[in-house]
Amino acid sequence: MTQTVMEMSTLYDRLSAIGFDNAFIRSKALPDWWDAEFEATGGAVVEAATYISRRLNLDLTSLLKSDAIPTFKPASPAKFKLKPGTEIEQLKVAYGMASRVAEMVAYACIPESKTLPKSAQQVRDEILTPLNLLEPSLPNSSLMSSHSFINLERLIEFCWNYGIPVVYFDNFPTTEGVKTFESLVTFFSNRPVIILSFKNPSLARLLFTLAHQLGHLIQGHGNGFSILDEEIDPDSIEPEELEANEFALELLLGKPDMGYYTPRIFTDKQLAGYAQTVSVRDRVDPGLVALNYAWNQANRATTNNEQFMILETAQKALNFIEKDMNAPATINRYLHNHLDLERLDIDSQDYFELVTAR
Repeated sequence: MTQTVMEMSTLYDRLSAIGFDNAFIRSKALPDWWDAEFEATGGAVVEAATYISRRLNLDLTSLLKSDAIPTFKPASPAKFKLKPGTEIEQLKVAYGMASRVAEMVAYACIPESKTLPKSAQQVRDEILTPLNLLEPSLPNSSLMSSHSFINLERLIEFCWNYGIPVVYFDNFPTTEGVKTFESLVTFFSNRPVIILSFKNPSLARLLFTLAHQLGHLIQGHGNGFSILDEEIDPDSIEPEELEANEFALELLLGKPDMGYYTPRIFTDKQLAGYAQTVSVRDRVDPGLVALNYAWNQANRATTNNEQFMILETAQKALNFIEKDMNAPATINRYLHNHLDLERLDIDSQDYFELVTAR
């Protein structure tokens, strides 16, 4: 007969074996009042397992059986877009945890789901047309406001207006063997949820990532499946990734094959100035201009060092353009403004606040 786990140390060891170290469990999977003294009391293991199950999306029965491997609760089937050398098993922890966050967001989401436009151009027109009506008489020099092009905030607003939550979540364990992902679109109760996990504070970089996932969604790539991108490769030739990249470029730059390039090699300040000038002309986010320019230049580089210098210059240019703006904080500011967390139980509220605070 299978025995119930009687010692917390046993539970910790079994969780560690699948990627959750003790420090992570204590800081993220257990309530803040939990301490060593309580662990010594009768029934602590069952109570701990209950919290851990609810927070980390693990099956409670598997936690309470000493001879069982802790397993995640069933989630929607997923298409894993992996880098060479990565195994799906290495992303199971990240996907399982992200699925729980998506589930909570779907339950707490206030805006109702709406039918999406069918193309990148329709989305672009919908976002920019009201701005054209508001600003028809403004001179070009006035068009550098955030309302002149599709930036991260305007695309987030578009998603929320259609009942699509956008979440930044990267609170994963750092245990060896546990891999994380850049972005995910998943579904709960027929509601799509987009989760961004790319560890980059750049507004423009996460703008492209969000547009890519919206492309997967609008073009129907999921077809009942979640889509997890371990890393978005702008040069991917895999059909769905290629289509999502082209969607993102058409949405953000106006054309699916749009690219910025000059024979001149810019300094960081020169690139920032070039990007801002082009932004006014083309109504494109200046940070995205800088990234697109750098990507095209890097693809023409003849050495790894030259490529590194180009990308480093682009990052410094982004610092001039975006200053101290923080994309994860921007994303989750909108998130908390569009949720009714009272729809969740108290512990789920506490956990959600803990892992989405920026």
